[in-house]
Amino acid sequence: SVMSICKVENFYDAIQKYKTLKELNKRIDIEIKYLNKSCGSVASLKRYFTMYRNYLKSKIQPSQKIGSKSLLNLLLSKFALNVEQQQTFKNNHVLEISHAQKNLRKIYDVQKFIDTGVNLLSAISVYDRILGLCALTGRRPAEIGCTAILKPTEDKRLALFEGQLKVKDRDDIQPYIIPLLSDYKAINNTLLSIREQKPQFIDKPLLFNGIASKELGIRARKYFKDIVEGDIQVKNLRAIYATIAYDYYCKSSSVGYITVSMNSYFSKILGHGENDVVTCGSYIDFCLPK
Repeated sequence: SVMSICKVENFYDAIQKYKTLKELNKRIDIEIKYLNKSCGSVASLKRYFTMYRNYLKSKIQPSQKIGSKSLLNLLLSKFALNVEQQQTFKNNHVLEISHAQKNLRKIYDVQKFIDTGVNLLSAISVYDRILGLCALTGRRPAEIGCTAILKPTEDKRLALFEGQLKVKDRDDIQPYIIPLLSDYKAINNTLLSIREQKPQFIDKPLLFNGIASKELGIRARKYFKDIVEGDIQVKNLRAIYATIAYDYYCKSSSVGYITVSMNSYFSKILGHGENDVVTCGSYIDFCLPK
């Protein structure tokens, strides 16, 4: 299980007593060796490094020093893939994308996907409502649970979205227009109901993911099974949304030509950098019936 490999709390407690850089570095090396040994792949190592980094960021002030160095910066620089591992991760990621793009999974029933999303909007469970919104807006669960704000536009099928997570070090994140797969008003009312019911999640994505991920996964499989080929995970909702939106909004032009590539449209509506086609490539997993 996830928690069994991640021993960041013990690690954090252990390093409290170190006064010298030498002792600290020795303890970091032990932890990194342990993680390298416990993780079966570079992708899983990267995931655990992220857990460690996030936890340490939540606990340590940037101004805290060990010797003359910032303790936090030192730790963040160590819990990261080395050059060779980064290359492996990149290569594997590109292979995975290329495999997925050669083996697109079919979306059997677009209307049923949308209807399922709409029905979940009025569910009693907050988790169900979050899934409904993920399906209809393409936002990540933690964005829906913690950070998303949707403002109306003149077109009821569009909204101005702010509160994007996973922006890495980009500082060019402006609110941007996203297509909706259902009416703005119902979607926004549901979003506000989640804020009201779960104020403890506002701006706390780590807390949210820790509490909600497993339950969302179970429910996504229950509600959306048989709508697409193969098993469904929560993150697939984002990819299915983008595929449907591309079909609705780019292909229905009266001109008959589609002048926007899937990649660049996904980039636009999923909020990736203008030139970041690799990340978007990882969302091109599905195809629609002709």
